[in-house]
Amino acid sequence: MTVWLKRHIVTDMRTTEKPDDFGDLLLHIEREAEEEGPAGIADLRALQFKYHLINTLIRQRRMCGWTQQQLAERAGIGQAEISKIERGRTSPTIDTYARLATALGLEPLWRRAKPPRRSQARRRAVTL
Repeated sequence: MTVWLKRHIVTDMRTTEKPDDFGDLLLHIEREAEEEGPAGIADLRALQFKYHLINTLIRQRRMCGWTQQQLAERAGIGQAEISKIERGRTSPTIDTYARLATALGLEPLWRRAKPPRRSQARRRAVTL
C-alpha cells in the first residue's frame, strides 16, 4: 500500500464521516484524488493498475491450483517474495512480473489483440 493510500485511509478513520463499507471507502478515495487534481488521479490510477496486476497473478495461480511454493519453483522466484507481492508489501520489477506471468501461462495484451487489417493500417497512416 502506498503512502498516499495509507494517508487517506488513516485520515478517513479519524473523521466523523466514516465510510460504511469498502465500496464507500473507494468512492471517497476517488473523490479525494479528484480534488487533488491530476497528480492525485495519476497516483490513484497507478495504484489501481498495480493491484489489478497483482490480483490477476493471484487469480491465475489459484485457477492453476498451485500454492505459492509451486509457483515459486516454476518461476524461479522465492516463495517469500511471492507472498510479499500478493500482499502488496513489495513492488516487483518488470522482470519478476514477467517470470510470474510466464510461469502462469498469461499472455501479454499485444498477443491477444487482433492486428489491424492492412487496408485499415494504410488508411490510418495516411490520416495521421
